[in-house]
Amino acid sequence: MKVLIPSFIFTLLLLRSIAAAGSVRITVTQNTYFSSDRVMTIWGSLEVEDIETLAAHNNSRQIEFKQRWSKGNLNDTDWKFFNMFLIRYLKNFKYHVGNITDKVGIKGATLIQCWIVCSSSMDDLKDFAYRVALDGEDLASLNVSEGVWVAGSAPHSRDAQRFMQKDRLTTVSIINILKHQCHLLALTYSAVGKEAYSRKIQPQVYLTKKLDQSKTEVICMVTGFYPKPINISLWKENKMEEALSTITLPNEDGTYQKTVSTTVNSIEQQSVYCQVDHISLKEPLIVHFDEIHDTPIGLVIGITVAVIVCVVGLACFVKLYKKRRRYTFITGMTMGQHS
Repeated sequence: MKVLIPSFIFTLLLLRSIAAAGSVRITVTQNTYFSSDRVMTIWGSLEVEDIETLAAHNNSRQIEFKQRWSKGNLNDTDWKFFNMFLIRYLKNFKYHVGNITDKVGIKGATLIQCWIVCSSSMDDLKDFAYRVALDGEDLASLNVSEGVWVAGSAPHSRDAQRFMQKDRLTTVSIINILKHQCHLLALTYSAVGKEAYSRKIQPQVYLTKKLDQSKTEVICMVTGFYPKPINISLWKENKMEEALSTITLPNEDGTYQKTVSTTVNSIEQQSVYCQVDHISLKEPLIVHFDEIHDTPIGLVIGITVAVIVCVVGLACFVKLYKKRRRYTFITGMTMGQHS
């Protein structure tokens, strides 16, 4: 029986283990699409503490190192060997998935997603996980500490769970990879990527309002923070408001930004504030609306308009100036110097 294992996990067979203080978490994501005629397309990524480290692109077996340190101490010879090994793995993976889908009665085109999560610390096996989804719905997950499969909510989940539970070779192989090779890979990245994932930058918070007839939209914009995970909430009279939020977006400098907004009947005589929880903060950062004396977004727009006007004016001046001087690049002197 062939073993079902996400491809990125085999990078650990080629990376040397480096013991390091502290603990980091690795998340491997593999997306595999099978067409109705069983043609396989694969793509995915590997993240270390929410930093994308490796990426395999859609319909490609080429892996891209996303960070300058992500190749670790993997030399060119090892990498060539890994590419050959990956081709063999993909053939085995295709065979194994085909066997499962036939056994449980899954027909037609399917998208299978696999997640592996492991840590550089072996203190708690609850931090280690293996999950499989079918067309975006949970199919089955492995309880690593107990060695049992748990059915998800997707169609065919119970059939898949029973099939995987009987396949002890695959179950033992996945557990060994999580507890040994994946753990060693996490140790490697805990050293080679330490500077990147240990970086912590505190967020900047801007709270503003937008009047709309009898209601007021309160907007909390948080930017410049790192790492990516953050919790933002809006409160009124010490009660959390239901709010809409954007996804966390990257800034050009590698930090992140996110905006949360809500609508209240009135902010007069009432306490409205934005609360931000982030790993860079010793305690939650709270910004009250009554502490804001001007609208930051309006101020930014005003400054931006002023800068644009200045740039346009300067460009026009330079253009007129050049027309008057009419440089010649042959003599290095202006026409005015000849007259």
